[in-house]
Amino acid sequence: MPDCLWRLAGGRCRWALFLILLYSLGPATAQGLPDLENVKDPTIDRYVARIVQKIPHDPLIFSQGIAFGAASLWESAGRYGQSRLLRYRIERPIRSLEVSWSLSLPTDQFAEGITILDDVLYQLTWKAGVVHRYRLGVDAIETLRDFRIDRQGWGLATDGEFLITSDGSENLVFRSARDFSAVRMIQVTFQGQALRHLNELEVVDGSIWANIWKSPFLVVIEPTDGKVTGVIDCAALVDDAAASGLKIDVLNGIAQDPVTKEIYLTGKLWPWIYSVKLERSE
Repeated sequence: MPDCLWRLAGGRCRWALFLILLYSLGPATAQGLPDLENVKDPTIDRYVARIVQKIPHDPLIFSQGIAFGAASLWESAGRYGQSRLLRYRIERPIRSLEVSWSLSLPTDQFAEGITILDDVLYQLTWKAGVVHRYRLGVDAIETLRDFRIDRQGWGLATDGEFLITSDGSENLVFRSARDFSAVRMIQVTFQGQALRHLNELEVVDGSIWANIWKSPFLVVIEPTDGKVTGVIDCAALVDDAAASGLKIDVLNGIAQDPVTKEIYLTGKLWPWIYSVKLERSE
């Protein structure tokens, strides 16, 4: 989302101190959100994301979302005047990324989340109300007519039938792929409390995974009722990215490889995309 965190820290030392303060306070204190570290409900699973592999990533990209499709990895890069859609050529196992195609958005648009449904890639914008669409082919990309969205665009995913959007609130909207109209909405709750700041999304094994903006956590959401059924601690990734000495921003970006089923995570201005595995935490 907006790069306010980037502006808060003017130098490497200040940025490191800011990250330490942000994550040491915990998400409840830092954001006024439920404390995702303190899981009391025994029905909520707890996981830790462990790094399997680090894939070099351009640290100048303000990543707003990643997605697999058409034999490629795609990334939405944000910020006004810098927003783009990028296509990376991949060979499995993925060791490196090579940009094979990119398209810049109008300078008054801030790119956001992406997803792919039936060979059509959808790309949100933050405040412009525009949803870009592209038909994907192995050798060609066709720009389709834009859709409109009636609220801010943050994260985007698909369950294979509907498109699912977040807007930074506690609500997720399921939308028609025909015209992007709203079909239904769920409120996401954690231990009975509304969970705001839902950001980047991905559907994994029928559940919705969501970044919680400005926190090192992902949550696993039941799509029928919005209840959080799992919490994933990604602090090890945040720490590793920060150890690069670069001015990184927050965790943002979730994608599952449809071939290998591996999970990939990244963040804004991060030097790596991480392949991860989940370990249960008590």
